This record gives sequence, structure tokens and C-alpha cells, in this order.
Amino acid sequence: MRRYARLSEIRTEELQHILNYLFTLCDKVNIYFPNTCSTEVATFKEKFLAATHIAYNLHELSSLEEALEEKEGFSMIIASLTEEVKALLLGMKPNLHLDLGLISGEKVLFYWSDEDECVIETDEDSDVFDLPLFNQFKHI
Repeated sequence: MRRYARLSEIRTEELQHILNYLFTLCDKVNIYFPNTCSTEVATFKEKFLAATHIAYNLHELSSLEEALEEKEGFSMIIASLTEEVKALLLGMKPNLHLDLGLISGEKVLFYWSDEDECVIETDEDSDVFDLPLFNQFKHI
């Protein structure tokens, strides 16, 4: 079952509650960083890499990004949801225009798009959508 919401229509406090809940279900995050980006996105990327304890070394970063490249013009980084990473995501501005996914096992449970949308996808028998947190998410 998939449900969709506009990111811009979710208040910051509600988004933080949603993320905190999803952190209990998910163990990893993936983020697509554009290879050419604003200073604000580059700064967030540096903070993200520091929180994941990936050394910010141009040679290592270059080889890491090449190895993880999933779509042209972007680099994907997958990291465990440590307390540092969770805190960084909770403080992330929704208008940063990044694609990210929260992963449970091998499945992306929650997807946050750079185009003002977020999608949650779970099994039909899941009780996730029984929670008031997801009332503004609509069936797709």
C-alpha cells in the first residue's frame, strides 16, 4: 500500500514526529546528492558525511561516489541510522531539494523527493496508516 503527501503541506513539527516514528522501523537512509549543488546542499553533505564517519577526503570521497553512483549527475550515499544521522535528518530543511529514503531491511519504506512529495509504502496488513501521523497521506 502506498500513500502520498506534499512535503510543503506537512508542518515541521509533524514531519519530525513522522521521522521519529519511522526511525523506530527503519535502519538505514539513502540520500542522492547532486554532483553540482548549492552551498547549502554542499554544507549539508559535509555534515552528513561527518555524521556517518565517512572521512571527507577528496580521493576517498571521489572513489566512494563513483562506486555508489546510481543516476547520472547524482551520488547516492547509504548510511546507518545512527543517533547523529537521525539528529541531522530531523534538523534538515524540507526545501533543501534532496531525494532521500528511509530503509527497513532491504525495502524503502519512506521516500522524500526533491519535488515536494513524500511517499510511504508498506504491506497491506501494516497498521502504520492507522496512526494519526499519516492522516494527511492520500492513497495513490
